[in-house]
Amino acid sequence: MTADFVVLAAGIVGLGLAVIMVTSGGVEDLAGETQAALVETEPGSGFAVDSVLADLDFSSGLGGFVGGTLETLSGFGDVLQIGAGETASMTLDMPPGTETATFTFDIIGGDDLDTGDTATILINGEPVALYTDDHGNITTQEMAGAGMTVSVEQQYSNTQMGAGSHGHDSRATYTITMSNPPGTVTLGVQSGADQDTSNEFYALDDVSVVAN
Repeated sequence: MTADFVVLAAGIVGLGLAVIMVTSGGVEDLAGETQAALVETEPGSGFAVDSVLADLDFSSGLGGFVGGTLETLSGFGDVLQIGAGETASMTLDMPPGTETATFTFDIIGGDDLDTGDTATILINGEPVALYTDDHGNITTQEMAGAGMTVSVEQQYSNTQMGAGSHGHDSRATYTITMSNPPGTVTLGVQSGADQDTSNEFYALDDVSVVAN
């Protein structure tokens, strides 16, 4: 019986060696191909990874904006209020290889804004959209060039949201998508109001910038 076991064990070992010899070549080839594919593939290629460059509700500061004044306004909460003729802007570095940059933000129009009191939205100093609040009645104009899209979603208009007694407040969400942005991009909003912020104002809120 011992002799039978030895023969059986030898047969199993021999079979195992035969299997290894048959399959080892294929495994080595597969390993080599996998390594070559990994070497040739650039990190991140084929994967869309979003980079959040800004996510601001102005409850914790300016978050990189220059211009404007942080205010907590009744009915609006924490906002970046923009004075008459003032521009609030933020400059961001785009990650290498960025294909699109998406800017999303709310513009608020408050109190006695009227015809001619237009907020101008700027990308790298160039106007891409206009937002005009005329006593709460809203008109918008898109001026984006090639490689850029602008969309506007009105939240409310001619509604008393703030503490003012006129009931001429408005709010809209802008989404600007820019293809193949340059290394740095500056988002700006210029207020065309001609009175003090105690009488009329534009403000920014809920600013998000995503690169991918």
